[in-house]
Amino acid sequence: MAGLGAMIIGMITGGIMMFFIAVVTVIYAVIIYFDARRHNMKAILWAVMALLFNLYSLPVYIFVRIKIATLKCAACGVKVGEGKNFCPECGTEIKKIDDGAIAKKVIIGVLIAWAAINILGGIYLAIMGYINS
Repeated sequence: MAGLGAMIIGMITGGIMMFFIAVVTVIYAVIIYFDARRHNMKAILWAVMALLFNLYSLPVYIFVRIKIATLKCAACGVKVGEGKNFCPECGTEIKKIDDGAIAKKVIIGVLIAWAAINILGGIYLAIMGYINS
């Protein structure tokens, strides 16, 4: 009977932990969404990336945000603020960073890596099953 009680307690605490992780993930995605929207980035794409990859997406998001915030004019090197289309010093058109393309590449790369790991794992299990039989 003690085993059944421990199993029930484990199921309850495991369920609470899974709920807590889901809530934190959704809060994280909402924060990323509003921050990306405030910086004129593709907010929905970044929020989806945050939901799919949780905190693994944070370094990529921070890198892209910093890159966008520190745009420099290619002609004269002056730092240009967010949302500017032309350099305030020399008038050169500022080439924008496509954050959506970066996010899509990261999502595709991670999904390809996930698929490759699963395929290689399946091959390994098949070989080990054949060897052990």
